[in-house]
Amino acid sequence: MLDYGPEGMRLTKEKGYRTHFVARDPSEYAKFSPNPVSIADAYSVVDTHDLVKLMHFFTDHAPDAVIAFDDYRLVQTAVLAERLGLPHAPVDGLLNCHFKDRSRSLTKGIGRSVAAVRVSLDEPGDISPLEYPCVVKPVDDAGSAGVRVCSSDDEYRAALRTIAAHQVNARGYRRAQYALVEEFIDGPEFTAELIWDDRTDGWRFLGFTKKLMAELPFRVELGAMFPYHFGTAEEDARIVRVVVDWLAAVGHRRGAAHVEFKIVDGVPALIEINPRLGGDQIRELMRVTIGDDVVDLYTRLYLGLPPGEPVGDVRGGYATSLYLTPRRTGLITSVTPPPELPAGILRATFTSGPMQNNGVVDNGDRLGHAISWADEFNASLAVAEAYLSQVEVKYA
Repeated sequence: MLDYGPEGMRLTKEKGYRTHFVARDPSEYAKFSPNPVSIADAYSVVDTHDLVKLMHFFTDHAPDAVIAFDDYRLVQTAVLAERLGLPHAPVDGLLNCHFKDRSRSLTKGIGRSVAAVRVSLDEPGDISPLEYPCVVKPVDDAGSAGVRVCSSDDEYRAALRTIAAHQVNARGYRRAQYALVEEFIDGPEFTAELIWDDRTDGWRFLGFTKKLMAELPFRVELGAMFPYHFGTAEEDARIVRVVVDWLAAVGHRRGAAHVEFKIVDGVPALIEINPRLGGDQIRELMRVTIGDDVVDLYTRLYLGLPPGEPVGDVRGGYATSLYLTPRRTGLITSVTPPPELPAGILRATFTSGPMQNNGVVDNGDRLGHAISWADEFNASLAVAEAYLSQVEVKYA
């Protein structure tokens, strides 16, 4: 998601607007290319987790839009836009998505319900309130951070200790003092990608993604394949209706939605509602296959502009984003891909510096990724797998 901000600014400037980047700590973005500080026409240092300081900052500014892309600034941005009379997603809907216990409660009875219990990290208890296996996660974090599937009391207690020991995440966000314990739903995971359309005053469905997940117990995302279809157009439409009902239940509208779910006996079971664009490389997969640039659609929504035309070089077919993960623990000294990209590989990016790996626990433990394209769904995955198998990972 971190590259969506610079892209959003670039696209906004192309439309003739000036951009002002507001950041808690600009050095957080120093390693990103392009750096949003270098793209923006101006930047200011404000604690973006502190709504009061943000409100004070905006007393001296009259923007045409206030836009955020990541999970941790969406609520603040909506509050500011509402105060300034600008387009925004409803604050209550964003809060209901941000706090996963609220999403669970409000969507109960829609699709296949998933049992869930909120537990206090101050008094979590020694055993799970649900049968094993169960899923333990922070009640208000993202990026698979702290998410673990537990099969015993020992694993349950260890998962809660890990969450309690990391109350401030890598983005400087302080988590709530709660964890959510959920029923474990087995099977492949999918996402629905949607964007609000002011012309119809409703959600525009862009497509389904099939997610590729790491082995249990950690729910690390290893890739995505787009577009995915559930057999027939009628079946796709039926699942979309359930997704839209979930969004209506939590009150989320006038934004983007990246909705994670599984299918149980033909019925969609909600995993999470993310009130933002799909992260990782889903934007690129959509651009090359269906021609929609979701970052452009998203910025246009909040600028009050109609959707733009499809981007060029639309290939149709299917695209895959696949991550490379360490094969063992230890100090990784180098990651060296083949010197040339083979046919079917559109782009590849890998870590450049030494990296200590203690296991694939969350999304930050991935070593890089490749994006592939093919005429057939499974072929796009095979092309990416073949390429990553040739990447050399050296250990100290």
